Amino acid sequence: MTYEIGKIANTHGIRGEVKIKTDTDFDRFVKGKTVYTTTESGELKFKIKTVRAAKDHLIVSFEGYDHINQIEHLKGSILYTTEKPKLNKGEYHFSDLIGKKVFNQHDKQVGTVKDVLEVPQGHLLQVDTGEKLALIPFVDAFVKTIDDVIKIEEIEGLL
Repeated sequence: MTYEIGKIANTHGIRGEVKIKTDTDFDRFVKGKTVYTTTESGELKFKIKTVRAAKDHLIVSFEGYDHINQIEHLKGSILYTTEKPKLNKGEYHFSDLIGKKVFNQHDKQVGTVKDVLEVPQGHLLQVDTGEKLALIPFVDAFVKTIDDVIKIEEIEGLL
């Protein structure tokens, strides 16, 4: 499985460094790690040589890319990794939640998770109930357990 971790926003200077807008909560850009992008000619791998933080992005250089002309054509490229990060208890990959069946406190199946939406207040599970798409706040008050299935506390008006 691949994980999108950022985007090459622009070049930085003439020595082959790039500005990367990260798209991950995990520390994915580490010296020595390999990331990749896809191009028209296939997969292109990069080994990270240096990383430093800037205001709202990272400045990264890759081994073998020492000049702006070698890297400039990659502006706008999405960067990926195949390394699945380790999660703490109570943390989940959104992709692992999609497709899980959702049951209420009475063990009645109420639907299947179609998506996880990010909103300013947190996250919402988008659940297909068969009749409509319901939004369930992804908080402990509603989501009780997550195993092979998701158990929720259903209150009136939630679905």
